Amino acid sequence: MRTEEYMHELKDRGYRLTGKRKEILDFLLLHNRYISARELIEYMKEKYPTMSYETVYRNLKTLRDEGMIEESRFEDNETKYRIVCQTGHHHHYICIHCGRTMVIEHCPMPELTVPDGFHVLQHRFEVLGYCAQCQHEMQS
Repeated sequence: MRTEEYMHELKDRGYRLTGKRKEILDFLLLHNRYISARELIEYMKEKYPTMSYETVYRNLKTLRDEGMIEESRFEDNETKYRIVCQTGHHHHYICIHCGRTMVIEHCPMPELTVPDGFHVLQHRFEVLGYCAQCQHEMQS
């Protein structure tokens, strides 16, 4: 989806269409990887110098609650965000250094033994590590 489509969805759900919210969506769509709130705030402060951390976090929470972005916690305990994939059911390898993602081609859920009496509502698999490019950069 494009920024305009996300903004239209938000308007239909009763949210105000703000320039800041549009800018956050533009940034997340452009980078297509996991982004930390810190990185997003640094970018937003260039355009909106008085913008508060609370405004960024409030917008991230709204976008997450509306199912437009997803969050993941990385090994340094930092939460990062990215646009939800629109390509159907799949899982990711995630580089903990740069935030890039790669699709896991096979869903491992069918091979798991679910405990008796447990009803699975949803699942998500994330494999954290370093992509080839970041490994190369770290070795240099």
